[in-house]
Amino acid sequence: MRKTLLNISFCLVGASAFAQVPPTPLDSIIPNDSIFFDNQMEEVVLIGYGSKKAGAITGSVAQVKAADIVRTPSQSPIQAIQGRAAGVNIVTNDEPGALPTIRIRGLGTITAGRDPLYVVDGVETTNITGLNPNDIATIDILKDASSLAIYGQKGANGVVLITTKRGKRGDIKVTYDGYYGQKFIQRDVDMAGSYRYAYYNNTALGSSSYFNLDSQPYNTNWLDAITRTGEMMNNTISISGASDNANYYLSASNYKERGILNGTAFERTSIVMKNEFRMLNDKLKVTPFINLSNANTTPKPLSAFTNAYRQAPIMPVRYPNGRWGAPLVNELGFNDLTGQRYNNVANPVAQLYYYNEERKNVLLTGSIKAELEILDYLTFTSNFGATAEWVRGYTFTPTRELWLAANPTGTIDEYIAQNAQNPIINRLDQRRSSNYRWNWDNFVTFSKYFDTHKVVAVAGYSRSTFGVWEYLNATRFDVPEQSNYWSLNLSSNNEEVAPGSVVQNETGTPIVNLAYFGRLEYEYNDKYLFTASVRRESISIFQGDKKNAVFPSVSAGWIISSEGFMDNVNFLNHLKIRGGYGEVGNANSIALNAVQFSNGNYAFGPDQSINPGLFNPGQIDRNLTWETMKEYDLGIDFAMLTNRLSGTIDVYDRKNEDLILPIDVPEVLSPDSVFLNSGVVSNKGVEVTLKWQDRIGEDINYWIGGNMSYNKNELEEIYNPQLFGDYIGGGLGNGQYTKQVLLGQPLGSFYVYETTGFNSDGAFTYSDQRVVAGTYIPTTTYGINLGLTYKGIDFSVDAYGVAGNKLYNGKKAQRFGGENIESALLDSFWTPSTPNATNPKPNNDVPRASTYYIENGDYLRINNITLGYTLPEMIKGVDKVRIYATAVNPFLFTDFSGFSPELSGSNNGDPLGNAGIELDAYPTNKSFLFGLNVAF
Repeated sequence: MRKTLLNISFCLVGASAFAQVPPTPLDSIIPNDSIFFDNQMEEVVLIGYGSKKAGAITGSVAQVKAADIVRTPSQSPIQAIQGRAAGVNIVTNDEPGALPTIRIRGLGTITAGRDPLYVVDGVETTNITGLNPNDIATIDILKDASSLAIYGQKGANGVVLITTKRGKRGDIKVTYDGYYGQKFIQRDVDMAGSYRYAYYNNTALGSSSYFNLDSQPYNTNWLDAITRTGEMMNNTISISGASDNANYYLSASNYKERGILNGTAFERTSIVMKNEFRMLNDKLKVTPFINLSNANTTPKPLSAFTNAYRQAPIMPVRYPNGRWGAPLVNELGFNDLTGQRYNNVANPVAQLYYYNEERKNVLLTGSIKAELEILDYLTFTSNFGATAEWVRGYTFTPTRELWLAANPTGTIDEYIAQNAQNPIINRLDQRRSSNYRWNWDNFVTFSKYFDTHKVVAVAGYSRSTFGVWEYLNATRFDVPEQSNYWSLNLSSNNEEVAPGSVVQNETGTPIVNLAYFGRLEYEYNDKYLFTASVRRESISIFQGDKKNAVFPSVSAGWIISSEGFMDNVNFLNHLKIRGGYGEVGNANSIALNAVQFSNGNYAFGPDQSINPGLFNPGQIDRNLTWETMKEYDLGIDFAMLTNRLSGTIDVYDRKNEDLILPIDVPEVLSPDSVFLNSGVVSNKGVEVTLKWQDRIGEDINYWIGGNMSYNKNELEEIYNPQLFGDYIGGGLGNGQYTKQVLLGQPLGSFYVYETTGFNSDGAFTYSDQRVVAGTYIPTTTYGINLGLTYKGIDFSVDAYGVAGNKLYNGKKAQRFGGENIESALLDSFWTPSTPNATNPKPNNDVPRASTYYIENGDYLRINNITLGYTLPEMIKGVDKVRIYATAVNPFLFTDFSGFSPELSGSNNGDPLGNAGIELDAYPTNKSFLFGLNVAF
């Protein structure tokens, strides 16, 4: 039995950690005794440079299995696990080819990296876009610092360990998984029609006839004009098996998506190969792994959604003569080819028509792992992993055609006359880039029983290199119009053909990370558990001795239910308490302490003559070093009522110290801010996971589970507040900003003026100073999972929700004059007879960033509803045929008035970017699909 346990500890494919996720409905039958729980406790989870029995875990680890990953069909496996792990906040993004943002136990940094480390079969990466969800066996999420410290600075934001599928002993197995579905905007925003638009703007202008109220010839629904029914289709086929000395898994898949925004598309083809060869009487195992993907993306500007919201309904998409509609109004108050311009909003249909961009991406992820059993209790492991990515792209901009679209009576001669200095016809931008990173880990594992004692020790060395990239950009003007713009010729007579064409080439400086690490695990009598780890590492982005740091951790557990005094407590089947402390660095940022120079023309010398040269825009702090995360975690795992009810509870206190912030210093010392280790951010929270599972009779198995997380985020301290200036963000593109970093407040806090009422003219009055109006980061996230199986029928429902956050309705706030408005604005606006109205009097002023645009961000969404049926065996050799129907995101419950309450922003959740601001955002989709699973 002990030798079996030792073998389990090196297994890479585990099942769920205790009380994290519901059982797989098709592959699990839930008994009414303790066998299920005992088996589950013998399963293993990955913990970094090894694995461990679920029942012996002393840190906070969550795991999601394959069946739960594919239950919500999506292009990204991370998007598919939303709501399945406590403490893991995932903000989805339905733009074709886009990735969700993931935050584990809150946000602890501003300028450093915010994303977790992904480890795919030993390959460290930040990019898993090429991974097909169908090829994944398990996803293990390391959440607390005692679990993360073994990864050092790489694990500052959590670690996501992804294990792909492997072949199993037996006959060759062939499986096919496929589905087809259609996508729609999940919810609409009711905009004003032509009459209401004309009425609102006439009132704002103080005129009754500027826009004709009665007989506008057009009433354009711009959202309908730029959107369509989307489609998605996925096909995966795999071959797997195993012999006495090897196992193999080979998979090929193709995912296609036609986005709801006209012209958007994404296609990915992936190939996965994973083998395991056993040699020297099973003393040596060699495991090569390759994931190759090729993706093609056709993006479109998301500002088209904002323009569709803002553009006037009285304007047509095109005029009868074929010219594009423009915001022009004639003397009769109608939109016409001629007249006065009434807003500066682009025609969103023309915008999409003329925007021509393509991207091609090839991503290669691979590893080679060797495990040598030196003795029965001593194993040496060497793993080399690498990720290489090659990206190509172009953007073709027909400058002249865009001018003609905005000026429907204009001619080419007029365009040339107005742009006599530089009459550009078009512009072609070509991009080429490549990046590469690799890691090489070597470690020994000692695992041995001494009577009732078990000792596992790991010691090793790790080196990784990243930031190896090269970027090439070329611009050419006035190229011949064609269907394929992948070819760009910068000829020797370029200055004659296309003045201003340029080539830009940049190369990244490799960042090297070296580390020595060790971990000791001790178990006594299967009751008392202890784990300690230490990692000493060095990273090249810092200077001198600031490159080096040591990150320790310690954790312990006590399985109380195994004590003799618990023998008569029959209702409680398992009870374990655990606790831990750890420290993890964060160096996932640009080299903020490296001298940066800008080039240009500058005045210097006695005569202040203008000469080209280099300029140092700011000083650097040579003492700049790691942001360090320190965390205490206390947890309880339990199972009761004959293991029908199980759960976990975690309480944590996390501090990110030496936060890197910009500090204002006298200009004589530095013209720009200087980045210093200047603050402390805390994240304190509670996580609860519960699951009930049981059987009714012989044929019905059911479960209901859920998780809830509460997190309080706060900038607790600034070391030199007298030098900390206004660190602002969340710009709206109209001169207004919405966010500021503030002591005592969460990161990403909205900092705007408070509306205090109306003045005598019906305009808002405001507070003298800005006020904190909440943060886009939710304090509470939760997930609900339920389902049942009856003979061949399976049914499941998953839901996800957030609470305690605010959102900024940026599309509503970005006004300059003459834009459309939401229909509801005319239901209650200020007049002398209605001074207590909700909305101000119609106006065309640029609005001040205020609490008027702050809305409740709480929502509950049904992530998926799935109904499947597994056909009885009818054909010899066909193991399984299952058909199913799934509704993805069919229902959303929220008070937010915009298109979607999930707003990750354009810069991957930057707290000072547009995260939490609905402006140029892709709406959440709802999808309905049918699928087929076949196994031979």
